[in-house]
Amino acid sequence: MADINEVIEKIERLTDTLNGSVTMLPINNGQQQSSYREFEITLKAGEVYTLNNPFNYFRCLSATSTFDVAWSTNTGRTNFESGLGIKFNSVIPYAQIFAPENQGITLKVGAGIGYFDDSRLSVTGNVRTEPAQYNGFSAATLTIADGSVTVPAAQQIVIQNTGGNVMYIGGTGTDGLQLQPQGTFEYALATDLTVYGTDGDTLAVGSFD
Repeated sequence: MADINEVIEKIERLTDTLNGSVTMLPINNGQQQSSYREFEITLKAGEVYTLNNPFNYFRCLSATSTFDVAWSTNTGRTNFESGLGIKFNSVIPYAQIFAPENQGITLKVGAGIGYFDDSRLSVTGNVRTEPAQYNGFSAATLTIADGSVTVPAAQQIVIQNTGGNVMYIGGTGTDGLQLQPQGTFEYALATDLTVYGTDGDTLAVGSFD
C-alpha cells in the first residue's frame, strides 16, 4: 500500500491550476508532513488566481508590478509587491491573487506552514557599487595658464595647491570651491575637472587608476 503522504502529495499536484507551476520542498517537523511551495503565476489584466495551498507564511519573491491579495474569505484586499512577506497566527486555507486591471503580471510567490527564512537577494532600482581595486598611482604637476587648468579624470584624485594664490575648483571661476595655498582636495569623479587660478601657479595631482 502506498504511503499516505505519497497519496496526499499526488492529490495536491493534480489540483494545481494550469496557469501556475509549482516547486515543492518537503519539510518534516516530526509531527506532520508540512511543505513550502513556490508558485510561478502569469495572469492577464484583471484576471484572478486562486492559490489553493494552506499556509500561514506568504512571500512574494518576484513580480513585474504590484497586485492585490485577498486572504481566504476575507473580503478586503491587501496591496502586495515583490519583496514583501507576511506571517499569520493561524493557517489560511487559500488566497486569491488579483492582477492589475490595466496590465498583465508575472509573479513568483512562496507559501507554507511555519516560517521560512529567505536570504536570496532581489533588488530593483539603482544600486551603488564600490569601484574596483586601483591598478596604479601616478603623480603630476600642472600649471595654470589663461586662468585655468584641466585635471584629467581618474577613479580617485588628490589635488594640492602648490602655488602662492587661492585656486577655485569647479564653477566658472571665483564661484568654485576655494583651495588655499598648500591645501588639498580629494574626490572621485569620472570626468575631467577644471581648476581656476592665477597664471603660473602650480598644483600637484595624484591619480589612482
